[in-house]
Amino acid sequence: MDYKNNPFAIQGFHGGKKKTLKDAPVSEVGEIFSIGNDSLWLGKIISREKNRLFFIILIILFCLLGARLIYLQFIQGRELRILADDNRLKIEYLPAARGIIFDRFHNQLVENAPNFSLFFQPAKLLTNEAEKPEIENVLLDLNISSAKIKELLASVSYFPVLAVGNLSYEQAISLMIKIQNLPALEVTADPGRKYLGDGAFAHLLGYTSRIAESEKNSYLVQGYQLTDKVGRSGLEGYYQNELRGVSGEQQIEVDAFGRENKVIKEIPPQNGENLILGIDAGLQEKIYQVLQGRVKGFAGSVVALDPRSGLVRAFVSWPSYDSNIFNNVLSNDDYQKLLTDPLKPLFNRVISGEYPSGSTVKIVLALAGLQEGIITRDTTINSTGGVYYDTWFFPDWKLNGHGVTNVIKALAESVNSFFYDLALENFDGHRGLGLDKMIKYFKAFGLGKILGIDLSGERSGFVPSKAWKEETKNEAWYPGDTLHLAIGQGDLLVTPLQVAAYTMAIANGGTLYRPRIVDKIIGADGQENVQPTEIINSNLGDRKNIKIVQEGMRAAVTTGSARSLNVLKIPVAAKTGTAQAGSLATHAWFTSFLPYENPDLVLAILVERGGEGSVMAAPIAKEVLEWYIENRELNIK
Repeated sequence: MDYKNNPFAIQGFHGGKKKTLKDAPVSEVGEIFSIGNDSLWLGKIISREKNRLFFIILIILFCLLGARLIYLQFIQGRELRILADDNRLKIEYLPAARGIIFDRFHNQLVENAPNFSLFFQPAKLLTNEAEKPEIENVLLDLNISSAKIKELLASVSYFPVLAVGNLSYEQAISLMIKIQNLPALEVTADPGRKYLGDGAFAHLLGYTSRIAESEKNSYLVQGYQLTDKVGRSGLEGYYQNELRGVSGEQQIEVDAFGRENKVIKEIPPQNGENLILGIDAGLQEKIYQVLQGRVKGFAGSVVALDPRSGLVRAFVSWPSYDSNIFNNVLSNDDYQKLLTDPLKPLFNRVISGEYPSGSTVKIVLALAGLQEGIITRDTTINSTGGVYYDTWFFPDWKLNGHGVTNVIKALAESVNSFFYDLALENFDGHRGLGLDKMIKYFKAFGLGKILGIDLSGERSGFVPSKAWKEETKNEAWYPGDTLHLAIGQGDLLVTPLQVAAYTMAIANGGTLYRPRIVDKIIGADGQENVQPTEIINSNLGDRKNIKIVQEGMRAAVTTGSARSLNVLKIPVAAKTGTAQAGSLATHAWFTSFLPYENPDLVLAILVERGGEGSVMAAPIAKEVLEWYIENRELNIK
């Protein structure tokens, strides 16, 4: 054999003899023989067992891969498709326009105006730390202080933080271009709220503001967005569900860079419902102007009711504030100014202020005496300047007294002695009402209870009793307590709304209506929902007895403590009141209705520590009623 040319010949095999591969000793498959002259044995490279194991592992891997593909395709396919769509689609919420509020003549009291705001979203910065310098530059261009920027960027909240509010349209567009590659910044557009009429309607309408981080969980479960605004007080708060509407949404297809391609689906928003109030905006604004001119340095309130239904015609708490300041973030300094103002402009005195009633409550007590048969129109007492009970003296406001007095004169001149005699069950040899009957009538006319007006924050006032005094003060109830109660002093407390309400019941012949501000709610479909008239109590007195009380109130204008209003072109009935306020100046009260026959307006006025009702409150009533008579049609018999 030609070993030289044979490629299978191995040199030096077995002692240097040249042999071919077929002459080599038989070994296992895969063995490599010694090479060269040194008989080097390398051993096995791949055995049959390893070869078999390799193929088994390979088959298992392919089976696992196949199983995973089947699982992803057929079992999780739908869910994964949804996730893919979520990455492909962006959902934008379309805010609903908040319902509009109108007065009884359909004058608009509030309007929606586009409001652009820049929000910082700290959660999106966590994965984009490199954006910080660019974000700082954007915020610096908006004249935000370095300290505020540092505070924003240090935030770890998952809640959007308002960076700048009330942006102009031009600013908003410019910002949208600048921040399109900065996901941590977002410009939002929502319907802002603009309140009309300066501060005249602030306590009535309330205001809206953004959801705070501490509130987010409770609002999110109700379907709100984190950038929504909600009503905080007044009608905005009480009718929040009706006014808010329902947000819509857009499904927008985006590319891999988040750029919008097209709108896939749109659900339009449903605007909020509109409110038609019983409020007369002209009357409201006139009252506000009069208070601005006459009550500087004082606080007070004015409320007007329609005695035929309980609808509120005017509702002013003084001093007031501008509801528009709450549209965006109110600075802490500005908020502290409101809180620390000694006149408390945020306090709603009409429904939350509680004061001694003064002599205005005498109209209820007079009717109680007539109803119980204790007095008649002709019953008289001789007022000599006051009365003694035991060793205690209880004065009239007129030093030498008022002389012979019946119930008409007692109401007209607010004669304390007449009501002292009427109050005590046994006094100076004659019978009176007694405490229990006094309390019964006070409560029947709405004192000591919440009337249920459609606003939050109403207080109940307070009607004292023997049991209350014994329990809370650990003191007995004395006859002097009853005498004080008879003239609206002592521990009796009422709200201005309650005074207007019991005046309403006298004016209309004995029906106590639940005061309400909203007359109609207009749905998104235009359907009117008229709010029902509710009666709290009725038949509060016989018509002839109520007529006597009305005559006494009319006499207060013609000859008594309210005669400054006798110059008005239309007959008015009224009752003045002056209530002690501890060692401080007295509260000034005035309550009235007109026209005297067939009344359509009740007007109640309080000036805190304003002195005498006839001096401070009556001139306010005169100016307001003059305007009302000149500007409104009245049904005169």
